[in-house]
Parts: sequence; C-alpha cells; structure tokens
Amino acid sequence: MHVNPLVDHFRTYGPLPSSDSIYDEHVVKSAAATNVEMIEVEGEVLDRVLANLSGTSPRTMVLTGTAGDGKTWHCRKAFTGLGGTIEAWNAGVGIAETRLPGGKTLCVIKDLSQFNGSPALPKVAGDLVESMLGRGDRVHLVAANDGQLLHFWRLFKGMSDDAGKIDAAVRSMLEHGTVRAPDLLTFDMHNLSRQHHDRQFELIVEAIVDHPDWSRCQGCVLLAEKRCAIRRNRALLADASAPATLRNRLKGLIRIAGANDTHLPMRHLLLLLVNVLLGVSWDRSQLLDCQRAHRLSDDKRNYVSNPYDNVLGLNLKAGEQEEYIAFTIFSNAGLGQETNNAIDALLLEQAPDELHRNAVALDPEHGARLFDSLRSQYRRGELQEFEFDTFQKAIETQRRRLFFALPSTDGDSDLDPWRLTVFRHGGQYLEFWDALLSGMSAAKTKSRLVKGLNRSYSGAMCDNDDSVWITGPAANTQSRIGRILDYEIPLGERTAGPVCFDFVIEGGRPAMAVKTRSGFKDPFSTAVAEPLTPLLFEYLMRVEGGSLPGSFSRQCYEELRQFRLRVTACLSKEDHREGDDLASLKIVRLRADGHLTSESLGVAVEA
Repeated sequence: MHVNPLVDHFRTYGPLPSSDSIYDEHVVKSAAATNVEMIEVEGEVLDRVLANLSGTSPRTMVLTGTAGDGKTWHCRKAFTGLGGTIEAWNAGVGIAETRLPGGKTLCVIKDLSQFNGSPALPKVAGDLVESMLGRGDRVHLVAANDGQLLHFWRLFKGMSDDAGKIDAAVRSMLEHGTVRAPDLLTFDMHNLSRQHHDRQFELIVEAIVDHPDWSRCQGCVLLAEKRCAIRRNRALLADASAPATLRNRLKGLIRIAGANDTHLPMRHLLLLLVNVLLGVSWDRSQLLDCQRAHRLSDDKRNYVSNPYDNVLGLNLKAGEQEEYIAFTIFSNAGLGQETNNAIDALLLEQAPDELHRNAVALDPEHGARLFDSLRSQYRRGELQEFEFDTFQKAIETQRRRLFFALPSTDGDSDLDPWRLTVFRHGGQYLEFWDALLSGMSAAKTKSRLVKGLNRSYSGAMCDNDDSVWITGPAANTQSRIGRILDYEIPLGERTAGPVCFDFVIEGGRPAMAVKTRSGFKDPFSTAVAEPLTPLLFEYLMRVEGGSLPGSFSRQCYEELRQFRLRVTACLSKEDHREGDDLASLKIVRLRADGHLTSESLGVAVEA
C-alpha cells in the first residue's frame, strides 16, 4: 500500500489528543522523523525582525500575542536566518545565542514563561533592561504572551527607574498596538495576534496545498484513479477560482470573526485546515492517514470525510469541538442551523431547477446523492418518528455545504449564502470593508447604515439617510428612545459646516466616525470613532430593513449609546453646539412622509 509521509506530518497539526502542535520543537521533530519539509509561512513580521537584527544598529525586539500565534516559530526562523544553526537552537535551554552581522550578540528568549520561578529570572530582567536601553553588546529577541509580559514587568518594575519606564511603555504599547517604544527606550514590539489573519489563512492554505511533498503521492493507485478522499479535499481547498468556494468562504468567515475581535492564531488556522483536509467521521478515527484513505475508497465511503462538516469539527467526539476556537467561531456563525424558506425549498423542492442542479446535484460526494433518499421519504410523508433526527442532521449538513456552494448575490436575495449564517449581511459587510479600503464611496450601504442609526436612536421608523440624528432621552434618563435632538450631523465631507459623519477605516477595519474642522478650507479630522463590527453592522442593517434583532440588540444599543455620549461630549467641548440653554432645546418628531423633523420646545427663559 502506497503511503505519503506528508500526511502523517500534517496529522501532527490536527486536533488529535496526541498532537504536539502546541510546541514548535515537536513539529520540527515530526518533520525530521517523517523526512518532509515543515509548513513554512513567511510574513511581514519576520521580514522586519530580520531587517532590524541584520542592520548596523539592531534594536531589541519583543514578539507578543496569544498562545499559538507563531512566536517561537518566528524566533527560530530569525535565529537560523541570521546564521544560527538548528543544533545550537535545540541545545539552548530557554535561550539561544548567535553573533549578528553587526558584531553584537543576539540572545533569543524562546519563551519568557520558561523562567518563572527560576533563580536566573532576575538576571534575565537585568539583561533585558540593559538591551532595551541600548546599552552593552547584547540584543534580545523575546517571545512572550501578552499576559506573561505584563506579569514579568510588573514583577520587576521596582528594580530601577529604567525598569519602571519599560513597564509603563510595555503597557501602553500593548493597549494601543504601538510597535516602537517611546523616548529613549530602544526596543520594538510586534503583537502577532493583531495580524490580518485572513492573509495568514491564505499563506497557510498555499503552504499546505502547494507543499512539495505532495509529489510523493506518485505511484499511488488512488491518485491514478482519482479515488482519494485526501486529494479531493486538497483540491477543494486549493480552488480559489470563484467566490463560492470552500477556501474563499472560509476566508470570509475568518475576516468576520477577526473584525468581531475573535482572532485565529496560526496554530488554530493550521488545526482548522488540517481537519478540513483529513477529518473523517468513521471507525473511531478523527483524521485520515493513507491506510484509512485506501479503506474508505475500497468501501466506497469517501463521503464520510466531509470537509464542510469538518469546518465545525463534527468529525470529533461530541463536545470536543468546543475545546478549539477554530471550530467554535464557525459553529457560532450558525452554519447548518440558520436557514429560510427559499433555501429549504431549494433542498426539498429542488427549485429553482438550475440553481439546484449547479449547487446541489453536481456534487458527486456530498450533494443530492447523500440527501435524495431522505428528501423523498420526507416529501411522501414516509419518515418514521425515529428517522426525523437523521433527517434533521442530513438537512443541516446540506445547509452547511450550501454556504460554500451558493453563488454570491447582491446580499438582499433570500438565496444569498450568508442567509445561512447569523450574519445575514456578512457578504455586504465584506464588500463594504473592501470598498472603504480601496477608497470607493459605498454610498448605498452608507445611507442604509445611517437610516439604521436614525431608527435606532429615535425609536421611529424614519427614512432619513443623509444625516445622522443624534438624539437622547429627556432629562438624561436611561430610556432607549431619544426625543431630544443633540446634533444633526450630515453624512460625508461635502458639507459647508464644521462637523460631518462618515465611515472610515480604523485599526484595519470599518468604523463610524464623527469628523470636525476649524475652518471651511481646513481638512476634516476624526474626532470620535466607533468600530463598526460585523455584529453592529448586522444590527443596523436589520433595523434599516424593519426588524429588531432581539438576540443581540441590547449589546448593540449599548454600544450606540456610548458612542452618542462620546460624540456629544466631544462636540460640546469643541463648542459645536448651537446652544445649551432650555430655549435652544429641540424635540424630534416623525412627519407623515416618514422623515424626522425637529421643533423648538418653546421653553421661555426669564432674563
């Protein structure tokens, strides 16, 4: 039986109880044991580390973030890229050293937490203080989770004034995402968990599907006869030819998760993709190897390796999926659970015919072939009571697959693939995000969002979409309905006034922004910004469409309330309010034509 050792190496990254993918050194050993090349993903941070440390004036660098985001990998690649040997790397216990091109000594601290409780810890702290101040002939490259980093400097900040300055700088840099240390401190910090994980996803997909050791499948009968479940899943991952592919829809969901502040570190991206590639629900197995792939093919059961179910970790034992963030972000998106009448009609009534043929019937493994028998029984009313659970699981499987197979629409169609998730407007969010990044106007979406804002603030089904009506409750109560007009802020910078509202990119993702300027000829600058997360975008788009999403409306409304308070505080401070006395107060009403209007309260104030 033909065996490709690459498959065994990939299993090292997967969700197996025996997997050691958490530790970079174990992955290195696995690659050596199987005689395959490790998965290598180059990136911007590694380039910056190498450029700095190979220069004439190298600075100490700190790589921080969360567990599994590749800190140790970056350190090892930098160490070997600067002349250090893998033998020296493996020999060093906690620290590895090599000579830099500029003459200084590079000390790599592989994991700062390794020194917890060690008698060497104070010396490590003292050496770091010296190098972070640019003193001596040593430069450090440090890997530490952000929590470990904060704990370390909190522990040693009292050792000297310099250590106290470093502690303050580290806390500030972590909070604001700053790379370069302030003042006279000479160190840089890169937070690997703040990288664009959709870009990392693409790089890791390419590293997996284009791995040179796939050539070692040559000579396998399954490859020759196109019967290998592993190779089929690889082909699905490799396909980026259209929006409706497994690869592109996965990337979209990962972008959505990241914009909602749920990030997938490198380790979890690897785990996800290996599970998509090798996951199997069969014979107590969780991941395929070459032997199991042969058995599946011989038994004509390749369908039990279902990449669309593997995305949610459904090949694992019940409950195990919840241990991995890589799977929970997709299950939380509602894949398989969310649907509507049009999508279920596509599956049950096979209508529209052409769409059913292209999106369901043409899938030889996981489409109509798996569902037709149960569908026919259901339509004829022949399902026994005990079979309904099987039918429910089968239709959920088809819904999951449809999310990756349905073509994109304008976002408002009931057959849009994002209607199969809790983010029904997820596709529109991604398009809006890309439009802002490329400098396009996205005027239609902006107007819809403004209408959603106005309906949310005023509590009225208004149609105003060209300015934001910042309204608040009377007497500064906690009421959700705003009847007193604080500000009416025009949408876009084409206004003669000193204030405008717009949507911008802040921190790499969309944000709502109130902008101000001093004079008519001056440029606008952002005064207050609020992240427009996919969750908040979804809320506003649903409100604009006439519905109130109760499941997350409380959270979103609180975010909008806080935004209103910050806007009013900022504009009042900058003296953009027309007046603060009772005579200037205006009440907001809804006209018969569906638009808001403001009227003076008519409160007389004695002189």
